[in-house]
Amino acid sequence: MHRVLRTALLAAAAIAVLAAGSAGAAKLITGKQIKNGSIGLTDLSKAAKRALHGADGAAGSTGPQGPQGATGPQGPAGPASLHTTIRTKEFFAPANDFAEGEVRCPAGQVAVGGTVAPGALYTVVDLPSSDGRGWIGSAFEGNGESGDSMLVSVICTPGTSQVLAIGTAQGRSATPEGLKAQARAALDG
Repeated sequence: MHRVLRTALLAAAAIAVLAAGSAGAAKLITGKQIKNGSIGLTDLSKAAKRALHGADGAAGSTGPQGPQGATGPQGPAGPASLHTTIRTKEFFAPANDFAEGEVRCPAGQVAVGGTVAPGALYTVVDLPSSDGRGWIGSAFEGNGESGDSMLVSVICTPGTSQVLAIGTAQGRSATPEGLKAQARAALDG
């Protein structure tokens, strides 16, 4: 038992010496004793870390241009260009008579729309021409006055078309109801 007590006392004395020595060692370490590069950022206080950040320096000069890069893949095709043309023409109707006329698209273009602006006249025909390359208008002057005029307009775009032929000879003097009946018959046939 004597032996165990002696070992315990020696161990306690060794621990006390070591504890006192490490506390004293912390007070005795100087900058001369620290090896360069041996202290990491985790060893520094927050204030010391903030002091390490200096002011930004002036921007350097632009370096030389690098070599041309490889050509990238071709992108998808964009929408086709759509060039439209609008043409108009005025047609006169004598008193108690019709004004009739057609406005044509330029070569290589087709009608995609049109209209008749009858003024004081009564519109009778307002439709594309049978070949799809113009617009036909007919209007009646029913006031018995000196006459009036209508304006026929066509909107054209490049292309070709196939249109339903209604019969322009009859269509110019037909009533709107007759034109609708002819168109229905042609579509049903």
